[in-house]
Amino acid sequence: MEKTGRNITRVLVIDDEQLITDTIRISLGRLAGFEVLAALNGEKGIELARSESPDIIVLDVYMPPGIAGPEVCRRLRSDPSTAEIPIVFLTGNLDIDAMEETLESDAQGFVLKPFSPGDLIDKINEILGLGI
Repeated sequence: MEKTGRNITRVLVIDDEQLITDTIRISLGRLAGFEVLAALNGEKGIELARSESPDIIVLDVYMPPGIAGPEVCRRLRSDPSTAEIPIVFLTGNLDIDAMEETLESDAQGFVLKPFSPGDLIDKINEILGLGI
């Protein structure tokens, strides 16, 4: 995958829970050597995706009171500068309607909360085709 001159995989985490973003930032940085950017809402996440060109986005499905993950995904897909960035959804919700909406939003994968950092790293490596 082209990383625009970077040797380190850049991951953007969009989740409204500070503890989740901090945990992912520390885990992915220490265990996988990834550079991790974080946004605590969908609007900021879209902004960072446009300005920072991450290699992959880890996106929470449900982020009240702002825009939900599936809508963030649709907006990213409609923007030529972010349309090709792979997206992995994080969700703790197994509601069928929510899962259908998420599936329709063109994400490359899902990781269920609670998750282990290793599972998330494996999913990112799988989607990006990195050595496992």
